[in-house]
Amino acid sequence: MYGLALAGGGSRGSYELGVYKALLELEIPIGAIIGTSIGAINAAAFLMDDLDKFEKIWKNADKDSIIDVKDIDLQKIIKQRGFDNKSIMNLLKEVLDEKTIRDNPIDLGIVTYNVSKLEPVVLFKENIPEGYLIDYIAASANHPTLERLKIDGDKFIDGAVYDNIPVKPLFEKGYEDIIAVDLGTITTRFRDITGPFNLIEIKHNGDLGSTLFPDPRTNKRNIEFGYLDTLKAFGKIHGHFYYFENLNFGPLLNSPTAKEIAKIENSSSTLFINRTLEPYKVNLGESYSLSIAALEITSEFIGIDNVSIFKNPNELLNLVLESINPKNVKNGYKNVKNFVLTKNLNTSAIEALSIANPKAAIANIFLKVIQKRLLGV
Repeated sequence: MYGLALAGGGSRGSYELGVYKALLELEIPIGAIIGTSIGAINAAAFLMDDLDKFEKIWKNADKDSIIDVKDIDLQKIIKQRGFDNKSIMNLLKEVLDEKTIRDNPIDLGIVTYNVSKLEPVVLFKENIPEGYLIDYIAASANHPTLERLKIDGDKFIDGAVYDNIPVKPLFEKGYEDIIAVDLGTITTRFRDITGPFNLIEIKHNGDLGSTLFPDPRTNKRNIEFGYLDTLKAFGKIHGHFYYFENLNFGPLLNSPTAKEIAKIENSSSTLFINRTLEPYKVNLGESYSLSIAALEITSEFIGIDNVSIFKNPNELLNLVLESINPKNVKNGYKNVKNFVLTKNLNTSAIEALSIANPKAAIANIFLKVIQKRLLGV
């Protein structure tokens, strides 16, 4: 049985919906879900057992969903030291039902911070008084830009100020298998946990957008990314920035020869190149391939969308070659990126490019290698 820790991250929270959808599809047994900030809201919503309804809310969420920017009273905001929190309270009362959440056999935990007593508050369902569940969920998500939420006279603020990825409470609950979802904001690196436990971290290797202002298009993409990254975390698909059913590839993507490596080292700043490749080495582990990493970097530089699953790296390579084909490039070489990619740069130019824009340098070198292999030279 797994414990699931959902991070805070505001507008990026739709990513966690994608994670949960994948966990359900994979039939991963979940015993408890604890969340901080938007993670607490998501955790409670998941226990409502109506993901379709919640997905519609996320897909339609925009900048006016939490704060009515059309009706801002600056004097009132200053007086109450933040935006009105009534909108978020009304939304939570509309979509969450305390009895349904309590009746769900999966446990719920929240993290918030008591400003009045200057102490963190970590609570699970059994510790939250009847009738206060939604209040404490809101307290966990009481962002610093909102007026302080009060419960029995005490003021509370967003739990992210204490523990944004609450793994430790799950460990202390006895969970040895824990899934942690990181939205790429504040990371407290799993406070003072001593003892063995199995941790599966789910985090997107790219940009999830703003934390403050949601927009429907980004929310939809983040749901997809959460789903795909979870499949990847459990070994169902592969890759770093892109997603592949398998990592089988043809001779064009074989590892560089000694001659090719020597040429790369002589024509570029290996320090900056290696720094760019390091995340791929860490993330891919034993499946790391310099050619696949260079392919992904080249694809990202070109701007090929990564919100889909490719059958294998060859499929992505074909798309790259098609994208840079002069017949398919609008305005020919007026496109700066395509000029950089296809230009035969001399050693000095590659050296400078590898310092100024390592990904562009990697893409240029990679395509030159592929071109020579296609020509058989």
